[in-house]
Formats: sequence, C-alpha cells, structure tokens
Amino acid sequence: MPVPSPIPPLRAGDARRLRDLLRVAVAARPAARGLLPREDELMLDFGVARSAVRVALALLSEEGLLRPGPAAHRVVARPEYTGERDAVTDPDRSVRWLDRAGVAAPEVLAGWLGVDPGSPCLRLECLAPVSGGGTVLETHYLAGAGAAELLTVPETGPFERLLADARLRPDSTRTRSGWVPADPDAASLLGVAPGTPLLGAERTLTGPDGRVLAVAIVRAHAGAGADYPGSSARTCSTESASAGVLSGR
Repeated sequence: MPVPSPIPPLRAGDARRLRDLLRVAVAARPAARGLLPREDELMLDFGVARSAVRVALALLSEEGLLRPGPAAHRVVARPEYTGERDAVTDPDRSVRWLDRAGVAAPEVLAGWLGVDPGSPCLRLECLAPVSGGGTVLETHYLAGAGAAELLTVPETGPFERLLADARLRPDSTRTRSGWVPADPDAASLLGVAPGTPLLGAERTLTGPDGRVLAVAIVRAHAGAGADYPGSSARTCSTESASAGVLSGR
C-alpha cells in the first residue's frame, strides 16, 4: 500500500505566500554568501510542494532579486521597499475572506512575529475594497494569545474590525512599501493582468506591551487614475518562467 507524501500538492496561493515570505527574507539579508536555502529545505520549512517552491523562486528571479544556481538561488538585489504608503480598507464595504488556517511558523515568519520557529500561528487572507477605489489582497499572521483571541470572533468586516471584536488593540503600526509586479495568483484575485504594478506593503502591528501583535503582507490595486510607476518599473511577463513551472513545461 503506497505511503502518502508528507508534502502537500500545489494549492492555490501556496507559491504566492511562499514568494511573499521569501521576499521578506531577501529584504532582511539572509544567510552567509547571500544564498537562499535549497529547494528541499524550503519544502520542509514551509510545508509546501516542490512545484510551489519553484514557482516562488521563479517569481523572485523574474523581479531581478535572485539568480538561479546549480544548488541554490543567490540574492542579487533587494526589494525596492522605500516608502511607507499603505492601502486603507473601506470600513463600510464587505470583505471576501479567502483563508483561515493554522500554520507552523517558518524561520522568517517566526523572526518577524518574535516567536520560536515552528510555533503555531494563525493565517488569515481576505480581499477588501480600498477607500477611494480599488482592491487589496491581505495576508495576516498572528501568534500566541492574539491568534487565540481572534479565533473566538466571526469573520465579519475588515481585519481591523476583527481585532477590535477580539479586544486586540494595536499601539503602533509600521509599514514599508513599494511597487511590485502582480504574480499570476494575485492578478487573478485582483482582476488585473499578471505583471501589473501593485502597491506592495509589509505591515507590523505592535501591542501596548511592545510585542508584535500581527504582521501582514499587502498587495493593492488602486484602479483607474492611480499614481502608478512608469515603464521603468520591473514587471513579470504573462508568459513567464513561473507560468512554465505551473503548466509543467
């Protein structure tokens, strides 16, 4: 009788979420020689299929952040997160919740949350309308008591309302942002073409005790009339290396 693999098959969103967290790792100047872990290490650390790892690495390579090598990917550039702009969710419009799952925090996420690697944390994803027009894709992570409190409230309204309902009150918010190309999964969710410039942000919410309460990765499309970057911005093509991996080429 065959033994089922401990690594799950490629699921919608796995490659995007892995890419986002690896982007955080690249920005934080990872290990010696500027190399990311090997594919098999990433599979185990993040609990995803090899196909998801390859798509995530291809997306980062297309952005010009990585150079593929025979054993591991070398970091050759840093994400261009130079601003503090954020996407403000419209509190009066409905939110589409996509995911609510418990995950074991890989090293990069554990370091961001201030917990031990492998600690249980709560992941929530939603699509929400942006004040002034447009849509934002938000992936939130919480650990410890904050996650336990949030699990007691229903998914109604924006993430900020969930925090208030759970009596979780951030004392401060820190955001760094910049323009990033829409990967195929985010593009499909936001209703734009792959490669479309999106406002990308990494958000850290800190509680009154100084501990990190929650972190979030944001991808926002502001719609017509937005102040998008010029043609010199890096974008990925619709027929890209990552698309080839997804299709088996």
